[in-house]
Amino acid sequence: MRILVAGHFKYTMHYGIMQKLYHAMIRLGHAVMLFDDRTVARRATWFGGRQVGIAPMNLRFLRAAQEFQPDVIVLGHCEMIWNVTLDQIRRSLPHTKIIYRNVDPLMHVQNVKDIHNRTDSVDWIFLTTAGDALSQFSGKRAKIAHIPNPVDAAIETGRAFACPSYTHDLFYSIGGIYANDPRPAVAQGILDACPGVSCYFGGMFGNPHIFGPAYYTKLATVKMGLNYSRENDVYLYSSDRMAQYMGNGLLTFVHRDTGFGELFSDEDIAFFSNANELHEKIRFYAQNDNERVRVARQGWEKIHTVFSSDQVARFMIQCAMGQPILAGQFHWPTQAF
Repeated sequence: MRILVAGHFKYTMHYGIMQKLYHAMIRLGHAVMLFDDRTVARRATWFGGRQVGIAPMNLRFLRAAQEFQPDVIVLGHCEMIWNVTLDQIRRSLPHTKIIYRNVDPLMHVQNVKDIHNRTDSVDWIFLTTAGDALSQFSGKRAKIAHIPNPVDAAIETGRAFACPSYTHDLFYSIGGIYANDPRPAVAQGILDACPGVSCYFGGMFGNPHIFGPAYYTKLATVKMGLNYSRENDVYLYSSDRMAQYMGNGLLTFVHRDTGFGELFSDEDIAFFSNANELHEKIRFYAQNDNERVRVARQGWEKIHTVFSSDQVARFMIQCAMGQPILAGQFHWPTQAF
């Protein structure tokens, strides 16, 4: 099968979700072509202006599709690829299925608008939120389904549970602080309640945000990671932080209100319901290495199995091609809206 994958592939973010899906589709035996919409738009003009390059980039994307004749087109966010371009592709390649993958939270108003914008121009939309919230996008051409943030064995190579020496007990890093952002207060609460625990809070308290190769190097040398979003009561939503932490062998703390307790157990993840329970568990696992290693290793083994990029890519392709999804074949809710 031929698959055209469009998205932004930054060398400093080799652990991006599109890179993981690209790896997986090749491992599954497909011929995969990459199209970096932002880079093509930037290079389409003399002065490297991305906005000026949008129109020629769309023309080049259309030509790439017509020449490659893919069975499936996978779009990342690709906000610069016009729906009219997708309509032209559909007219010239009526057999081609077009799917759109969006991993941003539904609490962002603009993101909801972006998803609605694609509902009549693609065949499938895959979101990292699950449940009834997806029904708001139904009723148009596209079918809507949930996918988890994938873990890739070629990227998540850390074994933090087996590290001989650690730089910190607890790691938590955020890319920026927003209005009414609860995360700095959560981090400060940990510092106050767990004085004997060595913490690194990236992007807070004067610490730099860590990204790129340095980020994955760090994940391999810390004991535990906090997976805490600005909102933690959205069903099965998490940033890809959870996949990165667990996939690299950290004991990972996750709020119960996320609903991940339906897919994982307390033997895989350190679930908590409130600040007091979070602080208590941080102190416990920081002082009990055998228990920390046991749970971290089990969570690492499970997430590499049930949320592997191969499984996520297989699900997306099966949906796009109209192949049946068998009961129990995938570990997450597979209902389509």
